[in-house]
Amino acid sequence: MDEFKIKINDKEHQVKLKKISDGEYQVFYDEFIYEVSILKKAQIRKNDDVHYRKENDIIYVESVVGGIVLKLEKKVNERVTKGDPIMTLIAMKMETIIHAPESGLLLETAVNEGMIVEKGELLFTIGTK
Repeated sequence: MDEFKIKINDKEHQVKLKKISDGEYQVFYDEFIYEVSILKKAQIRKNDDVHYRKENDIIYVESVVGGIVLKLEKKVNERVTKGDPIMTLIAMKMETIIHAPESGLLLETAVNEGMIVEKGELLFTIGTK
């Protein structure tokens, strides 16, 4: 039996899963047992662009890792092209280059060189209009 912690709306739930047969499982949650059948396996592709979102012609780029801002490659109000390196982060002796997900104008850098950033923290914004 496998045990999992599932987070829904900032609340953590303990769930146990027991395989009965191929495609058949029992889910134990909150003193109840649910029988579950998997009818079709969904194949989920990992999207490498989940570190940004676009709202009203502005792209908000967030850190894909926690680390230190090693180098800023571009300056605010500079035009950037999709794929341009904007900054480099370093974490556990590995450098991660953060690229522009779309072309536009670099509106803001929310970090400075030497700053420690957490995964998901806003790094910079690009205006696409």
